[in-house]
Amino acid sequence: MKDRKRKGQIENLIGKLFIVLLFIFLLVNLAVPDRKISEEENRVLESRPALSMGTVMNGDFMEQWENYQSDQFAGRDFWRGIKVALDRLGGARMENGVYLGRDGQLMEEIEVPDDGQSEENLSAIENFASENSDIRTTVMLVPDAACILTDSLPAFAAVEDQRQLFGMAQQRLGDSVNWIDAVSILNNHTSEKLYYKTDHHWTTQAAFYVFRDAAAQLGIEGEAGENFVSYTVSDSFNGALAAKSGVGLSERETIDIYAPTQGDDDVVVSYVDEGRKATSLYDSSKLETRDQYSVFLGGNTSVIDIKTVSASQKRLLVVKDSFANCFIPFLAPYYREIVVVDPRYYSGTMEDILDTYRITDALFLYSGNTFFTDNHLSGVLTGE
Repeated sequence: MKDRKRKGQIENLIGKLFIVLLFIFLLVNLAVPDRKISEEENRVLESRPALSMGTVMNGDFMEQWENYQSDQFAGRDFWRGIKVALDRLGGARMENGVYLGRDGQLMEEIEVPDDGQSEENLSAIENFASENSDIRTTVMLVPDAACILTDSLPAFAAVEDQRQLFGMAQQRLGDSVNWIDAVSILNNHTSEKLYYKTDHHWTTQAAFYVFRDAAAQLGIEGEAGENFVSYTVSDSFNGALAAKSGVGLSERETIDIYAPTQGDDDVVVSYVDEGRKATSLYDSSKLETRDQYSVFLGGNTSVIDIKTVSASQKRLLVVKDSFANCFIPFLAPYYREIVVVDPRYYSGTMEDILDTYRITDALFLYSGNTFFTDNHLSGVLTGE
């Protein structure tokens, strides 16, 4: 009888303590001001949703409120760190969609393409090349880390065969474009650092190898690779995959840039929609932020017009995602002008670009994951 009574008292005490703790957490969450961004996760956090009859009736308000509470929970970074640590102790091979590879290598999954969207993108490029036969059109799809660094994948990880996806895309485009086989080039250098450990992008060194071996296909004459020297601009880079997964946040990596050793590398970089100009292909202020990869071209924007002092009369159009940002500086010495378009941010059409700039060459440069899932590219090319 006494044991039952004592057990009841303990359960009652635990229940009261639980209610008190919930009340304390509620007060703390109310007292702590909301954060706009999470530096650790490198993303914008949810703000308090506006209450309206419409959002309540369709259920959007409760979904937005749950996301808001999750993002603004007091001590979020601490609790997130605890969760990640426990997951790793339990042998987790993936955290928040990021593979936890060998030797600290983080990798994104290989995206399974939406067949309809992929076909639209390929058809739009084929039509662009056909309708602009006077423009030399080249396509380069850059493999993602999980395609090349297969030895670094966690045990039993099964990823889509991106090599096969690239082969199908190349076959679909046929002779309508020049195709650069970045997979074969990078496979010759797998013992070197081709991808950041904490970020999804390829390194500048990987971009250099592809540029050097593919220069002739781009119409660049001579030994282009001999005209560059590398410099380290950061030794404290911690990328987007570390932020997304919560793993490897203490890892610090270097970012290198390659500068031409011959000729005048003066440029005028115009950020067209933003109405501003710069005299460098690099934005050193980004090295003081969480997103240091944005040192290349200052990050992603809709249209960039790069005017160089090259003696060449060729004008290149680059349609791209962020993988192109560290590749474009290799091209600058060989073109009089480079017009960079990122369809994810551009609201115009390709016809507008061709009417404005005297384009002689075009390069479509994407990572595989972006290309096969991007729903902006075909719209920009077709004007739909």
